[in-house]
Amino acid sequence: MASTAARRWLEQAGSDLRVARALWRRPEPLLEGDAGCHLAALCSQAIEKSIKGYLVLNRTEFAMGHRPDRYLLLLCQPRTVRHAAHLPHLSRLFTLERRQAIRELLELTPGALGVRRLDLPNTEYPWQVQGEWALIPAGHPIFADPARCEQWLKLARQVVDGLARLVSLSELTEQT
Repeated sequence: MASTAARRWLEQAGSDLRVARALWRRPEPLLEGDAGCHLAALCSQAIEKSIKGYLVLNRTEFAMGHRPDRYLLLLCQPRTVRHAAHLPHLSRLFTLERRQAIRELLELTPGALGVRRLDLPNTEYPWQVQGEWALIPAGHPIFADPARCEQWLKLARQVVDGLARLVSLSELTEQT
């Protein structure tokens, strides 16, 4: 069943989100600047896996890369969504503003832009400034801003929860 396979993706997305929330509480031995870059990576992963889970439900083939935002428009078009009753929910979930926020978060994933640039901030690796390895994600202002981290957590929760509800609805429909 497509809904069972989709559920597996959503379960892992939920796990990623729970770990991100736990990191945000900065348990010992984490230092103050440690959590943000990892939180961003996990929120990005949670969103990616949720979208892929819904694509599985929708029986849409997808690439195993880290840029599922290319599928966001497909999820709001009647001709590409198998469950017509989901369309209003998908449109509310993936507003223009939320799609932009998802893209911005995913762009912080290494290699997400599809090019091998070393001078762009990312969640996992140091990056260069004028050819020198100058900056690291841990503690960098991009990842240390509490408001931004809270926004990433909220965004990931909205996507994970919203798509999980649709998968659950599909499971109920399959059972009747």
